[in-house]
Amino acid sequence: MIEQPESQPNVSRLRALEPLPEQAIGVQRYGNALRRSRGLIAAIVLGLTALVLWVSLMLPKTYTAQATILFNEAPTVTATTDEERQLATIQKLLMTHEMLAVSAKQLKTTVGALASEVQATVDPNANIISISAAASTPRAAARTANTVAAAFLKREREVELARIKSAKQRLTNAIAQLSTTPNGKAQIPVLRARLGALSASAATAGLELQLADRAATPSRPTSPRPVRNAAIAFVAALFIAILVALGRERIAPRVAEGSDLERLSGVPIVTEIPAAGRGAESVVAEREAFDLLATVVQAQLPRRRQKTVLVTSALDDKGKATVTAGLSRALAQSGEAALVVDADLRRPSLEQLFGMERAPGLAEILAAIRHGDTETAAGMIVEPPASASSRRRTGSLAVLGAGEAASPSLVSPDALQGLFDELRQSAFTLIVIHAPPLLEPEGCLAWARHVDALLVVSRLDKLSPNDLLELRDQLEQVDTTVLGHIVLGRRRRQA
Repeated sequence: MIEQPESQPNVSRLRALEPLPEQAIGVQRYGNALRRSRGLIAAIVLGLTALVLWVSLMLPKTYTAQATILFNEAPTVTATTDEERQLATIQKLLMTHEMLAVSAKQLKTTVGALASEVQATVDPNANIISISAAASTPRAAARTANTVAAAFLKREREVELARIKSAKQRLTNAIAQLSTTPNGKAQIPVLRARLGALSASAATAGLELQLADRAATPSRPTSPRPVRNAAIAFVAALFIAILVALGRERIAPRVAEGSDLERLSGVPIVTEIPAAGRGAESVVAEREAFDLLATVVQAQLPRRRQKTVLVTSALDDKGKATVTAGLSRALAQSGEAALVVDADLRRPSLEQLFGMERAPGLAEILAAIRHGDTETAAGMIVEPPASASSRRRTGSLAVLGAGEAASPSLVSPDALQGLFDELRQSAFTLIVIHAPPLLEPEGCLAWARHVDALLVVSRLDKLSPNDLLELRDQLEQVDTTVLGHIVLGRRRRQA
């Protein structure tokens, strides 16, 4: 006698949809958004930092040398104001076309090129004029700065000497004129004294401006500075990446909390499978999670000889196959004669997870049923070992792969009805169906009509509120018990 699934009224088993209150993104949601986008943040930060570092290393090096001129003027009552004005005048004179032309001639370059390489600055508090020169080599930078400084000092001395010479000439002419007049001879000694003072000044002409420090050959380039540029780029890129992550959260939000998952989808969370790790503790935690899931599933399935549970997800997720395989193993270890069926004919993956070679399977069974060859279809369903179906309940696990000619087009209501008729005649006590995602065009609604319960594999960081609302609409059409969500990827909290 073939058991038929109990007919159930088409009444929604989902919780009532409660609208989410309009709230600003809180600190916790910011943290979740940044955690989910850590890969994007790392890519932006590392990419921009590496790009800036590479560009900095590729740019030509520039060396800067600096010569220092000391302005030493005797103090007066108005010394501060006069010195500041004179320093500003000296700064302007240093960068005049005439002054640069003298230096450019010695350096064998153009005035325009030299003007772009040389800069004069003043420090009024210390009466210092700094002449900075940039060049592609250290020697060229030092030579340019020293040449400009020397040319300026030389020119200033020549200007001072010319002024003194002109003054002396005027005094000499005045003495000559006074010597021919009777009353002028009395003034000649005064003029001769001034003439002597000018002669003494000629010996120290230009000493108010002295070269305090020659430009030394720089040992390292002033630009580019790869380490500094990379550090600045890192901080800027991190800021940009955080803005991008938070902006993406605003534009395309993701579900961050389990409570939101339950509220929007209308079904509870059955259990959480911790994120896979390499250590022994992670393996043990994952095994315990699947054992708990198997216990929950067995407790909620109807009490009959054979039960069927379907595992699906809202969107395509490799974790769906992992959960199906882990649940099937846990059920077999608990004593069930379990059969796992890979019904995701678009993306078959169970055979690979179990380390099996591709062989005839579900696709060939469905094709045989569509052609009316139920005998061939029944022969392709391998029965469990006799010990697994006996009272000892030692448990076993069989895998029915997607087959060599897997295609969603093979699925039809009649083919599925024939398949489940054959499965009900088998000795398996629990059948786990690895179904296609609910939100895909083919979906798994056709499969859900033939099972006792349904599980939804979900990742919080992959689902948007709209995805969950669409999932809810699909689950409303399911005529079977929806056990709830299996949440993947969240690590268990320590008690």
